[in-house]
Amino acid sequence: MSTGEYFVIDESQYKGALSNDSEELRLVDSLGQIIDVLNYDDDTWPELADGNGHSLQRIDFVTPNVGAGAWSSGTPSPGYEFLEKMSVVAREVVFSEVHYHPLSDNPSEAFVELVNNTSVSVDLNGWCIQGIQYCWESSAIIEPKSVFVLKPFESAIRLSHSRGLMQLVDDELNVQDIMRYEDSDPWPASADGYGLSLQRLNLKFDGFEPGNWIAGEPTPGVSSAFEGSSVLPIFSKVEFELSPSAGTPIGVTGRVKDAQSIELGYRIDFGPEEILPVDVAADGSISVSIPGQVAGSLVRFRLIGRGVGGEGTFPRQGDGATYTGTVVAGEPDSPTSLPRLQWFMPDELYDAARLETTLHGDDGFPAVFAYDGEIVDNVTIRIKGNQARSNKKKKWKVMLPAGHTWDMGGLLETEVDEFDLLPAATDKSFAREFLTSDLQRLSGGYRQEVFPVRLERNNLFFGLYMYGESSDADWRDSLGLSKDSLVYKAERVAKLSLGNLDLPKTDFSTFYQRYSPEFLDPEDAILRGFIRTINTLKGEELIDFAFKHIDVPQVVEAIATMRIAQNPEWQHKNYYVVFDPADELWRLIPIDADLNFGRRWSSPCNARCDEVRADPYMSYPDGNRLARIFLKDEVFLGMVDRRTRSLADEFLAPGYVEAKITNLYDIMSADAARDLNQWGQYGDSQTLEEAQEILLTEYFVPKREMYILTDKYLPAPQISNPRIEVSVTKKDPDGTVLSGRLSNSGLEFVDVSLRTFVDINAVLPAGVVIPPLGSIDVVFVKSPRISEGTSRLVVLAERIAGD
Repeated sequence: MSTGEYFVIDESQYKGALSNDSEELRLVDSLGQIIDVLNYDDDTWPELADGNGHSLQRIDFVTPNVGAGAWSSGTPSPGYEFLEKMSVVAREVVFSEVHYHPLSDNPSEAFVELVNNTSVSVDLNGWCIQGIQYCWESSAIIEPKSVFVLKPFESAIRLSHSRGLMQLVDDELNVQDIMRYEDSDPWPASADGYGLSLQRLNLKFDGFEPGNWIAGEPTPGVSSAFEGSSVLPIFSKVEFELSPSAGTPIGVTGRVKDAQSIELGYRIDFGPEEILPVDVAADGSISVSIPGQVAGSLVRFRLIGRGVGGEGTFPRQGDGATYTGTVVAGEPDSPTSLPRLQWFMPDELYDAARLETTLHGDDGFPAVFAYDGEIVDNVTIRIKGNQARSNKKKKWKVMLPAGHTWDMGGLLETEVDEFDLLPAATDKSFAREFLTSDLQRLSGGYRQEVFPVRLERNNLFFGLYMYGESSDADWRDSLGLSKDSLVYKAERVAKLSLGNLDLPKTDFSTFYQRYSPEFLDPEDAILRGFIRTINTLKGEELIDFAFKHIDVPQVVEAIATMRIAQNPEWQHKNYYVVFDPADELWRLIPIDADLNFGRRWSSPCNARCDEVRADPYMSYPDGNRLARIFLKDEVFLGMVDRRTRSLADEFLAPGYVEAKITNLYDIMSADAARDLNQWGQYGDSQTLEEAQEILLTEYFVPKREMYILTDKYLPAPQISNPRIEVSVTKKDPDGTVLSGRLSNSGLEFVDVSLRTFVDINAVLPAGVVIPPLGSIDVVFVKSPRISEGTSRLVVLAERIAGD
């Protein structure tokens, strides 16, 4: 390095990551001598460098490098010296309101509001908002003390629905203002899609300070900030013991800013709120103890800070929860081997909820849920389903409050903000939904997590239920579907046929219920056009359309798994039809598994019929016009048959399902007996053991005979190492494979689902089958599928981890 030269090491050149809280960095020479040391933390060091757009920058090289005094913050400038003007936030024009996630999800309703704090007009020409990549390229005047509203949608901009950082930079590169936001504490979560916007309290105070923002009704063009206001008290690092022993006080510690006095309000079960004073140290540390309680008590509390800016709480203003807290440790009212999911709700509210069968969407009744001492306050719960609403034992939808996700202490595979409680009211084996999820897990295709839980209400046994992952927007995100995907759930008799194509929107929606925002194709023209196309095209034109506009591996996988599961409904209802504009492909996703594995709906018993029977199921669901394409064409049918056989060889292998059912019996039998006493049964009385034996002998044994012990319905097992030729078709200048081709030189269909092909750095998705003497193109970027060669099928793959 030359004298005065700067050397930059970016994150791609080192392992690990810099801590967001505190870190020690040492510069060590080749002899091991320490040349310089930096110790930073997020308490006394510049806040703007802690996730607010700045970096830590050394002021000069004369001031000793001891503590925060030798450092400032500024707009990141790797390779250049610190400049004072880059550390100053001018605040002549500032952010005053941000509506980043409208209730409708429509980006045209989002906006960013600016206020001119000065006594002169300001022209925004040449100014930029870094973080949303927007610059004014023509004159835009803000008069003194006036408001300017930028509509992101009009500017081809989308604000993040989860977190954002924006810097307003003028035409001389001065940073005028910085604001950031998040969708959970310490930021007001109700601004995230609940109809409210973020509104600044004081334009002179920091825009990155969460206490300077509240959630309120959107007021574009009218700033509600005023100079006399101050920031709200904000709590952080609040900690307390989960599941304390009976009688043990619950110590609560944390930190607070901008508070002059603090109290703690707590409630035991559904009793009144009690108030305790809170000790506050000079550095903002707080501590208080809640008196010990009896085993099983629900203990909820909130912190209340009062300061110049008014009252601030934890959970904060705008959070969906009023309280946090825990449940005092205690034994269940009867032994169990299952996870204990606890539901707390006053009897009068529960009685109202169980009788209210008309609610849909986000409406419901307030409750508290807990697992292993961790509670979620102000949950919303309601009955869900269609026919299931009339059952004595209800199916429930559980929706978490704004700003909260939950993985139940690691019990769930992923954090969720809503879930279902599935009663298995029509499945005396309590196995069908779990086994369907297990089949989908084994297949590697689309899946919803399902497992049994013991559900308690107010510490008393309520029922044996299945936790069910909701097929909500987060679940669809996890499948890789884009935000603008059109999602419809089939209801009543909806076979994607021409019969209900020209119905008015309201009537059409009774067959195809929209699960995506209304602003996306408000008249359902895209779905109507798809239905018309697949019902009017014939022969090779239809097949060519399917290769170009249907996610072939996904539909192959869906039909194959549902053949094995023998889903009796998804021909006409209980499926999603999805269009993703990112790749212009349609998908067909089966849902609702309580009648799988041999059950069927028939009059007069309907979903409560006791008959269990295995069928070949080779042509079902050919009444569904999308599925029919794959069951009537020789090539597509060959793909489905081969994939079905691959899955059957695993899932129907002797002993596989038997072991799953044995394990379910071992962990569920005690709670199943309690459930029978609590809720009764329809039709023939069956114990858990009897119902599971019927499932095995009447369904799995004959299905195994049909699918893998003979070759009557499906092809013979695939040979262990079918020959697949691999070739690279395109690379970038750095040698990264952009696309490849897999060719099958044999005379049989070859299932390559989930296989890794090192030569093209690809891991294939589920449902990929290569026809005899055929090939597929493999790509890595989601976009409309256009084959650049002779292959009709283009497959989106993942890169091998690390490549």
